[in-house]
Amino acid sequence: MQRNLHHFLRAIAVAFCEGRLTHVAQHFSVPMPLYMDKNLIVFGARHSLVEALELYLQAVRKAGIVRIEPRIVATGIPMKGYSNLWVEWDHFDGNDVCVKTSQVRYAIHQDSDALTPQLEMVDYTISAFPDLMNELPLQQSA
Repeated sequence: MQRNLHHFLRAIAVAFCEGRLTHVAQHFSVPMPLYMDKNLIVFGARHSLVEALELYLQAVRKAGIVRIEPRIVATGIPMKGYSNLWVEWDHFDGNDVCVKTSQVRYAIHQDSDALTPQLEMVDYTISAFPDLMNELPLQQSA
């Protein structure tokens, strides 16, 4: 299962770095809560999630990051298709040097007949771009 999750996350990272943000957003349920620095944003529509991904991609490119790689730290025990997933995302520059890392916990759900899981909640423990939260729309204190 962990190999499948790694493959899934890697495919999302590649699509993100290639700018295929609508494709990336399809892997998130909506409404989708995102927690970062004691703040909560709930993306009620997929287009607002794509807008946030565009801001993130701009920050990534501005920082000279060309590749993002997931490292699965832990997976929860699935119960009725639901589970938690802890991931560290390493951000690499053009010299293949890891310049930033994010630590993220996801709530995921995967139906027994689904090929890939849906990401239902994102909780940044450590963000590679902490200032980005201030640029996202619909910010609310949690």
